[in-house]
Amino acid sequence: MKKLLLIISFVSALSFSQQLPPGYFAKERELYFSFPNPGKILLNQISRIISIDSFNADSVYAYANEAEYNNFLKLNIPWKEEPHPGDVKDVRMSGVREEIMEWDTYPTYDAYVNMMIQFSSQYPSLCKLVDAGNTVQGRKIYFIKISDSAAVAENEPDVMLTSTMHGDETTGYVLMLRLINYLLTNYGTNAEVTNLVNGLEIWINPNANPDGTYRSGNSTVAGARRFNANGVDINRNFPDPADGPHPDGYAWQPETLIMTGFMPKTTFVVSVNFHGGTEVVNYPWDTWVRRHPDDAWMQYISHLYADTCQAFSPSTYMRGYNDGITNGYDWYRVAGGRQDYFTYFRRGREVCIEISNTKLLSASLLPAHWEYNYRSFLQYMKNAMHGVRGIVTNIYGAPVKAKIIVNNHDADNSEIFSDSLFGNYHRLIAAGTYTITVTADSHITQVFTNVVVTNQNATELNVQLVPLNYVPVELVSFTAEKINGLALLKWATASEVNNSGFEIERLSTSAGNQYVAGWEKIGFVNGNGTTTEKKEYSFTDDEVAGNSASYRLKQVDLNGSYRYSNSINLNGTDSPGSFVLNQNYPNPFNPATNISYVTTKQAMVRVAVYNSLGQEVELLSDKTEDAGFHNLVWNAGSYTSGNYFCRMTVRNEEGGQDYEEIQKLTLIK
Repeated sequence: MKKLLLIISFVSALSFSQQLPPGYFAKERELYFSFPNPGKILLNQISRIISIDSFNADSVYAYANEAEYNNFLKLNIPWKEEPHPGDVKDVRMSGVREEIMEWDTYPTYDAYVNMMIQFSSQYPSLCKLVDAGNTVQGRKIYFIKISDSAAVAENEPDVMLTSTMHGDETTGYVLMLRLINYLLTNYGTNAEVTNLVNGLEIWINPNANPDGTYRSGNSTVAGARRFNANGVDINRNFPDPADGPHPDGYAWQPETLIMTGFMPKTTFVVSVNFHGGTEVVNYPWDTWVRRHPDDAWMQYISHLYADTCQAFSPSTYMRGYNDGITNGYDWYRVAGGRQDYFTYFRRGREVCIEISNTKLLSASLLPAHWEYNYRSFLQYMKNAMHGVRGIVTNIYGAPVKAKIIVNNHDADNSEIFSDSLFGNYHRLIAAGTYTITVTADSHITQVFTNVVVTNQNATELNVQLVPLNYVPVELVSFTAEKINGLALLKWATASEVNNSGFEIERLSTSAGNQYVAGWEKIGFVNGNGTTTEKKEYSFTDDEVAGNSASYRLKQVDLNGSYRYSNSINLNGTDSPGSFVLNQNYPNPFNPATNISYVTTKQAMVRVAVYNSLGQEVELLSDKTEDAGFHNLVWNAGSYTSGNYFCRMTVRNEEGGQDYEEIQKLTLIK
């Protein structure tokens, strides 16, 4: 309130310079006007009331709908109506595809729709048309997806290019149509294009506000307006990190909801939003004075875009501000902008690129602006292939949705997540050396130090996370046999995680089968570190005395932690813990899993599978077993996904129960 009073005092001696005629907003939808520049501090407050477009040292240019205009009048600031940028009388239009694809004319709305449909039908393997939804007036917001296998999702970074969310800023509209055509027609012959299409999933939305662009009707862009058909600036209508879900005070518009509903369906790595009215690359934040944690990277890619434009354009193109780039807040504050929404709430990276000083550019100048920018379009998409990238899986190779944190760096939602479909992640970041933490629910966190990143290159860091309740080594068999006076020990593992190896320990017995106190280490066998393949081991004890000895394994992790196996006796004689039901492997599984158990004396053994309700669903074995290691396979192909339980019971000669053990099995289809 104090700041608004400052505004009022600043202009209290001034009065209105104009009055609008009755019914102005019903006809025009929005007012384009100017007023004296009150300075950055006050201007940031005024930007909460109206949509600032641009300013110089003397004047501010802005848009307002009727409600915003009435609120602005309360400030007693003198203003002047300006010619609307969309009111261009001589606009070259065409509804003929061949004429439009000379790229020096604007398409009618119907021709635009037909072009998008024809792209997908002409290049079905490279191109997919996505109808993202309808605008206020029922026009389509289309995306074209371009990839070497466009019909399916692949383990590739996704990039998004959209334009003309301000309907009177039309240069990017035609240039995005041309970019779609350029990528499709040059695939397979141009190495740069081919590498992009093969390595990325590229999503292009040429027009995010067709109601604004075709305000005068589907046959012309003359009379285009910035706001949507409800008179709302879409680029002030997104949830804002600082000002909350409705920073402009309006309900989310259909065009806004289309974007906020579309973005979560794909993990977009990087995005760009094309505008017009000046020439600059604008990077986050728009809403906060503080910098994004990746400010250095954002400046780098912004300069890369602007520098490439400068190399192929007149000496005046994209040279202002900070050599063609600006931080959003440093320019002027915007709340509810899409780039901050995408960067903060979607954890992506988006910049806003003003591509032409003139909003509704003369169609004859469109080819020149293509020449200035198309190399930068390609360069910008390449950014998604750089930084730190990899795949996060569990020990069974299944993808894991994990958080990727750059230690002592990340803040304000700059951390990213791996994709739950493939486990892939792409952490775009400036050149440097970093420590990265990878964490996921119900998994052991891993930390990676000295991760080196260089510009224009990718550092691959694949991660295998271990479940919290996972036994690092799945021992599926362990036997001891007396052969030619020696004891031959054999064991096998189904999988291993950070396994340094096995210490072999022996407990010898004297007459009467009385145990001698203490276990003795008699050897060590190296493990296989981390593996999901079955591994077999053996060890020969050449110092065994007599026919009676017990053995156990001490499995040692790389970090020094350890755990013991059950003990076994030489030649199958009894030892403590005579019966063992091992955890099945693999687990989770689909559709078959191995179920193993150990008996160190002859016994009646029953093994059955039960569902989560305690109902027996399959009897796997029910018979007398000799001492030794036994393995069963349960094929659950006819069962539904879920948790099951394997129950092993051992009966004595009188029919009573000597032993029972249960293991949980998880079937995932």
